[in-house]
Amino acid sequence: MHARAGEGFRLSAPMELPPSESPEPKQIERQRSVAEIIGEALDIYQAYPLLFLILAVGVIAPYELIVLAITHDGPLVSTAHQNVGVTYLLLLLDTAMIGPLVSALHVHAVLDIGRGSRPRFQAVVLRALRVLPVVVAAVIVSTAGIALGFLALIVPGVLLALRWAVVAQVAALENEGWIPSLRRSRELTRGNYGHIFGLLLIIGLLNSGILFGVRAIPLGSTSGVASVAAGIAARTITASFSALTVALLYFDLRARLAQKPLAGPRAPEHEHLRDLDPERD
Repeated sequence: MHARAGEGFRLSAPMELPPSESPEPKQIERQRSVAEIIGEALDIYQAYPLLFLILAVGVIAPYELIVLAITHDGPLVSTAHQNVGVTYLLLLLDTAMIGPLVSALHVHAVLDIGRGSRPRFQAVVLRALRVLPVVVAAVIVSTAGIALGFLALIVPGVLLALRWAVVAQVAALENEGWIPSLRRSRELTRGNYGHIFGLLLIIGLLNSGILFGVRAIPLGSTSGVASVAAGIAARTITASFSALTVALLYFDLRARLAQKPLAGPRAPEHEHLRDLDPERD
């Protein structure tokens, strides 16, 4: 955070990360194609480059440094060189804590942008931490269901992954508990599986390309300073961009659902952006 000229640092003031000169994206809740979601995510990054990177690195860096201290493995180490038990433990921690927290942080920041306000770092973090238990519960249950689906016949796992693609975002904003979040994600994604699959496929390919490219750079030992720094940077970028695009997907699916004729009761009801996160300061 930089103080303005003529003003000192004021520790009691809320930290705000101002956007660049690019205009703020408007109409966050609207239907978009896959290409439009990717494009708008890049536009938001251009407008708020520090905000989303700091939100992600604040989660990724401590986690990776703790893993390094305990296992002596940096973020770029291949899972083939890890103990199987360690690999599954780290996957569990990543799924249960890191992913949900990054998702909650990003979707709350996007909600502020959609409301036409400038996201404040401290406010976004506090709101994300407040809903984290519900987000974690929803993500753990959905991930367990997806894993069982893949163990069964693979296809059920794919379908469940698409059904619960935005469960973290629902849990973070609609504040209805983890079971209603699972139902709501199913409601939002119904009839949009091809759209969701296309976006998730592109995100996966982009993330894999970034990690593959970084691993191809000769950085010495995976526990060395250069490798660890590059690994944290790569993980920060991929985690942040993934969370941002899926946050936009959530708002896209809300808009799509609003255009569908009512076929029965919808619960929970959050018709407008102002209805989301009712405990927002």
